[in-house]
Amino acid sequence: MTSDTGLAQYFERIEASFCRQRGAPLLLSPLDFEKAVEWYAASVPVEVVEEGIADYFARLASRKVPLRRAICLSFAEDFILKALAARRTAAVGRAAGVQEHEPQSVRVTRFLESRASRLDAFCGDPGGSVAMPMLSRLCEESAREVRSLLPKSGLSTTTLEGRLQPLDRELCRLVMFESPRELLEAWREEALARLGDLARSMEGEALRQTVDKLACQSALAYWALARLSLLFMEDET
Repeated sequence: MTSDTGLAQYFERIEASFCRQRGAPLLLSPLDFEKAVEWYAASVPVEVVEEGIADYFARLASRKVPLRRAICLSFAEDFILKALAARRTAAVGRAAGVQEHEPQSVRVTRFLESRASRLDAFCGDPGGSVAMPMLSRLCEESAREVRSLLPKSGLSTTTLEGRLQPLDRELCRLVMFESPRELLEAWREEALARLGDLARSMEGEALRQTVDKLACQSALAYWALARLSLLFMEDET
């Protein structure tokens, strides 16, 4: 994870890149802030986000779509996912010292198996499942859904992410909803401290969403869970 001061710089570089490609100013919406915070939380290098934004605008240009119609940062998310997958695959190849990279489908399979195991573990832990019944039911259902994707791990990242994102959003919602209030308050205070001066420059809804996104990471870690989005795919061993 980058430093706290790096979060403001992360936002600034993404906004500058999007505006430069679009050729017009852009005021980040709450949804844009939410996406940027997710990329930051997933340790997506800002260079990868910039690459995905450039690829997105290149596609618009090839289709002769007016660039000024690109008004939402989240429109570039699919291209950022593809750029991230390419970066991770190349990194695996370099680390192994081989020219032939490990297939993306193998890494996705490992990720899905790991996430399903974490969901099962939460359901089997009385400390969490009894105290958080709604989250426990979701974890049980999500584990089945994630495993159903294993035979389809060779699909495009965009297609797989479309199946995983609804589960990921609900996981984040319920872990925040059912966690004890005193823990939530502590996680939100910690998130505000991490934002520092940036928090004072953010609009109310954008600030709330940003704080909750950062607090959600703490909540998931506390309950030994993890994000289900492919943005958070790690090199499982």
